[in-house]
Amino acid sequence: MAPHARILRANCLTFTSQLMRYNAAMTLQDRIAAAADKFRKTGEHPRQVHLTRTDAAQLQYELMAEGGKVAQDIMLHGVQKAVQTVCGLQIVWGSRSFGVV
Repeated sequence: MAPHARILRANCLTFTSQLMRYNAAMTLQDRIAAAADKFRKTGEHPRQVHLTRTDAAQLQYELMAEGGKVAQDIMLHGVQKAVQTVCGLQIVWGSRSFGVV
């Protein structure tokens, strides 16, 4: 392998590992809050958050890990009935992509 190719590959791997480390620590609730802040910067007021099935499962996991009354309600009624809003935004379940509107 040429020397410049090794350097390029090392830089790429470092950049990728930094991205993975950054995203691994970010919870779904943090992602929603960041997307809502970004939406507010455009001058509009966010009302809804669209969640995919994977996002819904991750949200359920996060809320169950926190415990408390919300976790009990999720166990009794399921996440879609127990959680109607998150970060002050109404949840739209089963969307094709994540987004704040």
